[in-house]
Amino acid sequence: MHFSWMPFKSRKGALVLGIFLGIAGIIAGLVFGFFLLNPQVKADVKPKSPIKSYTLKLEEELIKDLKGKVPSTFIKRVFSSPKLKFLPGLMIRRLTWKEAKLPYYQFLEPARIKRAYCFLIYNKEFLNSLEKRFGVDKEVLTAIFLVETNLGKNTGKFPVINVFYSLALAKHLDLLKNLAKQKGVRLTDPKVVRFIEKRSDWAYNELLYFLEICYKNHWNPFDVKGSVFGAFGYPQFVPKSYLTYGYDWNGDGIVDLYNVQDALASIANYLKKEGYSLSSTFQEKKKVIMKYNISEPYADTVLKVAQALKAMEKKKVSARWCYGNSTQRTGSEN
Repeated sequence: MHFSWMPFKSRKGALVLGIFLGIAGIIAGLVFGFFLLNPQVKADVKPKSPIKSYTLKLEEELIKDLKGKVPSTFIKRVFSSPKLKFLPGLMIRRLTWKEAKLPYYQFLEPARIKRAYCFLIYNKEFLNSLEKRFGVDKEVLTAIFLVETNLGKNTGKFPVINVFYSLALAKHLDLLKNLAKQKGVRLTDPKVVRFIEKRSDWAYNELLYFLEICYKNHWNPFDVKGSVFGAFGYPQFVPKSYLTYGYDWNGDGIVDLYNVQDALASIANYLKKEGYSLSSTFQEKKKVIMKYNISEPYADTVLKVAQALKAMEKKKVSARWCYGNSTQRTGSEN
């Protein structure tokens, strides 16, 4: 009986195994057939993004154009960082930006004029030196500082590297199509396409300048924060302006736009190089200020703030209420 039982057990096990394999085969066939007949489901499982290939091409172009200025290792390290982010909304926002609708009136409110006057009083000796050196009204310098960053309080939160990287990549319209549709932007409009191409080319050049600045100054590119359009520091300079107009007032060897002395001197240097002088007419001064920011409401606001400050100086308004507040002094960043 011992020998006759063993074959029976073996036959039973084989039968069970066969049934199991048959069921498994049926399930596998159903799953395979489902994905075969539904290719869209299969595509959704592993979506492919063109960003990686576009980024690689951009990196190669930057390495080529910065040869002799910035080592390729520096650029590769930046582009391999997980902090590098593509932000499609920046180009869409630029397309729908309405400069004339910005609330410039807020800078003419008494509280803000008062803060600007306090800054002027605190730093009068320094501002007088700038006025003498560059031929730019100290009140205009203070007004620009107020309007640009609220006397240094609002310098922007966007990593500058990501701004120019995103705008440079935005010429690839397939990266914008989903968001553009949501925002009602027609990427089939020739004017829109030309604007994007022009802005993308501009951003690429600014990216070149920015990488050069960061390498020479030993800055981490991701630590520099600025506006939604890449302007940074108290004067809100773009990289090209930094290289062209930046002024090292305190003589430490680096133009630091987050240092009040360097920042205000850089603003003064910008205006002087663009033709501003103390003897200029009102309209001539306005024309130069509009080169700083191509906006008539901006220039009008700067000049109105400057006029208000001059009026307060002329009346010799007491500044006793300035002391003890948080108005920024030039020595606080040194």
